[in-house]
Amino acid sequence: MHNNPTISAALQPTSETASTQRKIKQQYDQLVKSHESNALTLAQVGQFVSCLIEAKDELQHKSEVVKRKFTITKALLCKADRSSFNRLCQQIYKLELEQKRLEEDAFVYNWLQQQIKRSPAYNKMLELSACMDMKANSGELVESTDADLSDISFEELLAQEKKDVFWQRNGRFKPCSG
Repeated sequence: MHNNPTISAALQPTSETASTQRKIKQQYDQLVKSHESNALTLAQVGQFVSCLIEAKDELQHKSEVVKRKFTITKALLCKADRSSFNRLCQQIYKLELEQKRLEEDAFVYNWLQQQIKRSPAYNKMLELSACMDMKANSGELVESTDADLSDISFEELLAQEKKDVFWQRNGRFKPCSG
């Protein structure tokens, strides 16, 4: 698999969410490298999912702030005198641009979320989490997840990963180097 140039371009810092974009890009690049070297772990998938959750929360917060500022500025514009009219119009324009950037960031976030949810590694992570929750709820000690992984061989897991849509481009397998 090669790094997707579309996603790499979309993850370039362009707005107030630049630090979040850099963090997502770093995590995404690490996933790609690990996949290319056949060393992808469930922990890395979990870290990426956590990173996406943080990004979602940040995007929602920033969107709410922009909407609130937009509402206030629109209300001020309705009662504005000539001296403040242009300034308020510029503020509205800037808020509209920021909202557009946030929508673009949300599009990238949603695409990444869809891709990761399609991956067998993510599904396996969910299975393990559910199994651990059941064991914890039933009072069993959870010492290691190695026993949970013993029911599938590395080759079987690798075969599942190769079939995964997340690692394919245009319906064809992306070449792996290594």
